[in-house]
Amino acid sequence: LASSPAGAWLVERAEDQLDAVYTRALVRSATPDTLATAITRHLAAEPRNWVALDALAELADAQNVTLPPDVQTALSTARAADHSFAAGSVNCAACAYDLRACGLGPELVCGVGVNLTVAGDVLSLARESTAYVRGLPVDQVDVVLSFVGIGATALVVGTGGTSYTLKAGAGFLKVAHRTGRLAPDVTRVFTRAFSEGVEWARLARGGKVADAARMDALRPALALADDLGAMQVRLGTGAALHVLRQADTASDVRAMTRATRALGPRSVAALEVLGKSRILRLGLRWADEVWQMLAGLGAALSALGGLLGARALRALRRAALRV
Repeated sequence: LASSPAGAWLVERAEDQLDAVYTRALVRSATPDTLATAITRHLAAEPRNWVALDALAELADAQNVTLPPDVQTALSTARAADHSFAAGSVNCAACAYDLRACGLGPELVCGVGVNLTVAGDVLSLARESTAYVRGLPVDQVDVVLSFVGIGATALVVGTGGTSYTLKAGAGFLKVAHRTGRLAPDVTRVFTRAFSEGVEWARLARGGKVADAARMDALRPALALADDLGAMQVRLGTGAALHVLRQADTASDVRAMTRATRALGPRSVAALEVLGKSRILRLGLRWADEVWQMLAGLGAALSALGGLLGARALRALRRAALRV
């Protein structure tokens, strides 16, 4: 076990096994009481998380779960209130003005559009350059994500992914960062990339993006952005933000990305019903070396039992002959 390539008791399940594992867990856990409790909790929150509420309602329909009448009524009333034209206009304007005012409701689309384009990257670099010239604090995460977004095509060789998912991931991460949904451990990956992964002086002299990038130092940030780009493309921005909020470390992000590839649109509801810890645990299995070790121990115990049994029988036979 100590010398195994995995070097651990638990290893990741093959991705073709994950769908069946998660489906069985959801069938057992998505009971009427569980779904009703989760929906009621989100209805009481302010602002309401419609990504989670819609996902839970869809899971109930998919699994033919009938919600209690009072929960259905409360859900319909809240939907009518939050999706009205008046509420939508106010929330949309606030979100478009400042991403920090965005919830996970219908207004989210008003605030994220520009951040998922090259125009958003250029605006971010201009804003942070102005702050630097004025001696104000520079948002290092925003700067390095803008650099990745603009140079996605040149930098994609460092990820093994595609420029599309890398660009999508950088834009998505900017939204997550500005809305306060990046955990400190994840943020540190990008602040390290800012300080060690880019030769800013060369870039300022007109150098190419690929020449200014120190790929060894930049690669962890690129891989993380590529993973999250794939998640955002698979789930949509709102659902991916909800999932990302549950990730405390970069390894959590990678594991959650694998889970979302298997769960697809059920990812948000699965998080609500099963919880992050169980989702991550279901994505693992005992390493083959563990089973080999247990089989070896079983064989050793069986041999020891046979040896002790034979000796006991000989002792009893000798005792019987003496009698």
